[in-house]
Amino acid sequence: MKEGFRQSMAWLHTWTGLVVGWVLFFVFLTGTAGYVQIELTRWMQPEKALQSSVIVPENEQMHKAYNYLKNNPDAQNAEHWGINLLTNQRGADDFAVNWTSPAKEEGKRGKYNKEVLDLSSGQPVSEQIQPRETGGGFTLYRMHYALHYIPYDWGIRIVGICTMFMFVAIISGIITHKKIFKDFFTFRPAKGQRSWLDAHNVISVIALPFYIMITYSGLIFFANAYMPLGVPMVYGSGEKNTERYYAELYPTNSRFNKNDSAVPPTMGEIQQKFVPIQPLLAKVQTEWGGTQKISQINFYPDQGKTPAKIEFYQTGSDSIARKRTSLSFDLYTGQKILQDQSNQDKAPMVFGTTVLGLHEGLFASPLLRILYVLTGVLGTAMIATGLVLWTVKRRPKQLKADRMSFGHSLVERLNIAMIAGLPLAIAVYFWANRLIPADFVNRANWEVHSLYITLLFSFLYALSRPIVRAWIEILGLAALAYLSLPLLNFITTDRHLGVSLLHQDYALASIDIGFIGIGLILAWATYKVWRKRDSILKLPVKKAKKQLALKTENSTELQGSKELS
Repeated sequence: MKEGFRQSMAWLHTWTGLVVGWVLFFVFLTGTAGYVQIELTRWMQPEKALQSSVIVPENEQMHKAYNYLKNNPDAQNAEHWGINLLTNQRGADDFAVNWTSPAKEEGKRGKYNKEVLDLSSGQPVSEQIQPRETGGGFTLYRMHYALHYIPYDWGIRIVGICTMFMFVAIISGIITHKKIFKDFFTFRPAKGQRSWLDAHNVISVIALPFYIMITYSGLIFFANAYMPLGVPMVYGSGEKNTERYYAELYPTNSRFNKNDSAVPPTMGEIQQKFVPIQPLLAKVQTEWGGTQKISQINFYPDQGKTPAKIEFYQTGSDSIARKRTSLSFDLYTGQKILQDQSNQDKAPMVFGTTVLGLHEGLFASPLLRILYVLTGVLGTAMIATGLVLWTVKRRPKQLKADRMSFGHSLVERLNIAMIAGLPLAIAVYFWANRLIPADFVNRANWEVHSLYITLLFSFLYALSRPIVRAWIEILGLAALAYLSLPLLNFITTDRHLGVSLLHQDYALASIDIGFIGIGLILAWATYKVWRKRDSILKLPVKKAKKQLALKTENSTELQGSKELS
């Protein structure tokens, strides 16, 4: 380390950030969308009813759903039943039943079936009012940890490697910037490279604890995938031993704690033995203090180690740890089943669930969720300013040589394609949701295809256009796409901003308002690039020509003075 420790950290910070910066930008932006994935899915399924303060009582919903499952021939052969109740809680906006058919092959899971029911009749809703097929917000959320078009295991490992690089970049960045907190209060606009560095420093410090938390917790999420030898060294290799590990980790989970030597009965075979369900519901309501607190009900047959049981799950949770409050009862006797919570109270489990709960933010109130989104946007901007700073810092040297190197030019084009092109691609994803016919085959897949086609187009466009013009044109197109989304929503659906605000469905209205806000930010960025278009690439060339002319003039004067002498 001839250059010293901090200088070495500066090198490490620069190159770890650059090598995976575009993947990290993709991960942060799609991950930020994941914090409002439920609201985005509701916006992308305008056939769904607006949220209402008037909710059908739980006992009435359960009676209709249970009767449907008992009388459905397909559900009679199922190995599991589930009921989703409609509540006024976030994400609980479907009255539906589901069941899992027996697996056709050993080691495989059975087919998952779901039916959305009509609240008044208890029968499946007609095809005319079925919500359209869509990738929704969940697809964007899934992209941020598994990417797309590649095997799942590859995706999570690629993202894991990039996340580790980002964690190294954050730590080395803290070490490098000795006066990082002092620089936080310093911003010098219109100073070129200095301004980009100031912006990067300010954005990096303003939510630094969030960046550290979100990066570290992202690594914890798939710890077993990133360190695959841990479980085999203790439990042995093979699927059976892996399931034994999970059975000890989650002793109350029926999936891992069943006797494989015995074939579990179907729900239809044992349904006649069930105790009345409504009294069990009343017990849960009494224990949880009132109604409208139950979001999900699951029925399980005999699992060998556990009797047939019914599980009630509570809506939401104010706890940061990823815990779902539940109560279980024996379906034959009606007795409450005491759950083994010994593992849940151990320090490693508490630490793990708390860290993962902080990452997901499911506990967050609406205001805190907005803060999650804003800090996610800041993290995306931090990565973007770092990528742009790399090119701004090296651009004068490239221009002085009168020819950009292949590497520098590639970074410039990739910056345009990702920083400007990805927001445009996500906007096209929402446009496709409204423009693709609702009955189009595989329409959800084509929504995603439209996103990646736009991203590819952005890269090809950035390659074929001058750098400044490509920035202005793609940013401007993205701004226009977002600003016109509320108008498109108004033209194509009856769930536009005016209706959602009038019915006080503020969660749905926030999506249209968010589109307007994103469009304005992108329009501002477009204006800034357009206003500084001369100083980005042309000004250094002018300065070089002026210096060359001055040098020529001086040499001419010197030659003239020699001739006179």
